[in-house]
Amino acid sequence: MKFQNLSISIKLLIPLAILGAVSIGGALFANNQMSIAQGKLEYIITGPQVASLRIARSFRFSLRAAMAIYENVTTNSLAASRAARERMDQEIKLANQSLEEAASLAPTFAGEINQMRNDLNTALKVTCAETLELADAAETIEQSAAAAASMGKGCAKRLDEVTAAATTLNGRLVAYTDELRAETAADIRSMNIFSIISSTVATLVVLLLALLVVRSGVVAPMRGMIAVMAGLGRGELATPVAGADRRDEVGDLAKGLELLRTQLQDAEETRHAAAAREVADRERLERRETLAQTFVASMQNLASGFARSSGEVAGSARSLSATAEETSRQAQAVAAAAEQAASNVQTVAASSEELAASVREISGRVFHSAEVADVAYREAQSSNQRIAELAKAASAIGDVVSLIKGIADQTNLLALNATIESARAGEAGRGFAVVASEVKELASQTARATDDIAAKVAEIQHATDGTVASMSEIIRVVGDIKSISTTIAGAVEEQGAATGEIAQNCQQAATGTQQVTENISGVGRAAEMTGSASSQLLQLSEGLSQQAGDLRQEVESFVIELQAA
Repeated sequence: MKFQNLSISIKLLIPLAILGAVSIGGALFANNQMSIAQGKLEYIITGPQVASLRIARSFRFSLRAAMAIYENVTTNSLAASRAARERMDQEIKLANQSLEEAASLAPTFAGEINQMRNDLNTALKVTCAETLELADAAETIEQSAAAAASMGKGCAKRLDEVTAAATTLNGRLVAYTDELRAETAADIRSMNIFSIISSTVATLVVLLLALLVVRSGVVAPMRGMIAVMAGLGRGELATPVAGADRRDEVGDLAKGLELLRTQLQDAEETRHAAAAREVADRERLERRETLAQTFVASMQNLASGFARSSGEVAGSARSLSATAEETSRQAQAVAAAAEQAASNVQTVAASSEELAASVREISGRVFHSAEVADVAYREAQSSNQRIAELAKAASAIGDVVSLIKGIADQTNLLALNATIESARAGEAGRGFAVVASEVKELASQTARATDDIAAKVAEIQHATDGTVASMSEIIRVVGDIKSISTTIAGAVEEQGAATGEIAQNCQQAATGTQQVTENISGVGRAAEMTGSASSQLLQLSEGLSQQAGDLRQEVESFVIELQAA
């Protein structure tokens, strides 16, 4: 497993473990050195120093033995002499025992101590024995004085020489003890200095290692992700997020940020597509408005022509009625009235055909308007679905922002735990406290950047909701346009039927006029038929005028609603 795939807590624990191992190793080394120093001190205390005391004690015993010899030489009592000899033997035995102990306690000086013990025994058992023999053999005062003189010249002198050699050896032994003590003190000082230096160096190395681990494994990638977040806030969505292949907390955060960047990029592309569609819809609406204005102008012209034709038909009908009445009263003017009626009927027929053509054109434009409204309705529904998908994408972005915020909170918690652990570590964990504080600051920056992104996402969602409401209103208005177009189409069909009926009546009027001109005898009947047809034509003309007004109102209402849409 790669080091970068380890969790942040393990990465922080590794330097701590190294520091602990170094501390334990240093403690074991110091304990070993202290044991060695303690052994040396114990050797000094229980070895040469005690050996020096044993040598001094042996010569105290030898002095007591010499005093016993002198007492034996100077006494005249046999009992006192025997007691002095017993004390001498006891003191010599104790002196030899002390020197044997000194030789075993100071092996370095064992040869010299043994030689000194031999010299002491020689002095006491050989040189001083001669004095004792003289004292034992003395029977006169002169012989006792000679024994005492032998004591001063031989035994005492030899004992003084052995004592001087012992004093010299004891001085050397004390100097050796002081040398060992100084050497041990120097070793202890060196050990303390080495322990301090090694602990300091190890701590600095571990702190440097921890700093490198945190900076390279946590701080550097976190700064990179913060830079990417700042870029996302500025709208820079093309920069990829580094560290997504890691398997630690930083890798999880990088994966979440990469997912956020991808979704923001998709949302931006969707927004651009929606903007392009909006521009296309706006252009389509402008074209539709232009068509509507053209349609209004055409419809107004047709309606005006329709009204004029209706007025002309009404005038012709009135003239025809007056002509019929005049024909009834004056048979003489039948021919002239018939010709006038024929002329008026032809005019009405021509106007009826023109009106029928206008109605057909109006019908075609109305159906075209209905088709355009239907296309607009379908496009509005499609746009509404796309905007709904954009809202879902914005909601998914909100979920990813929540995930990043959770990871930032977890990073903050880990930094707090690292701060607590560094506080427990004391002086050795001060560097970790600084690193943990920096990690906590980075986590806070991550949380603030995440809040900014969440605010942007909320703005996108708010704008999307407003767009959805607007598209719903557009769909409703386009539906109303479809309904109005259907109504207008029905009215146009009714107008076409009325126009056909007018044309049929005009044909009937023309037929009646021809019959009047061909047969003068049917003038009265033709006049009555003409009057009846004129009344019917007048009613149709009035209905046509009313329908023309209704058509104008429907067209104006359709145009107003189309412009409002």
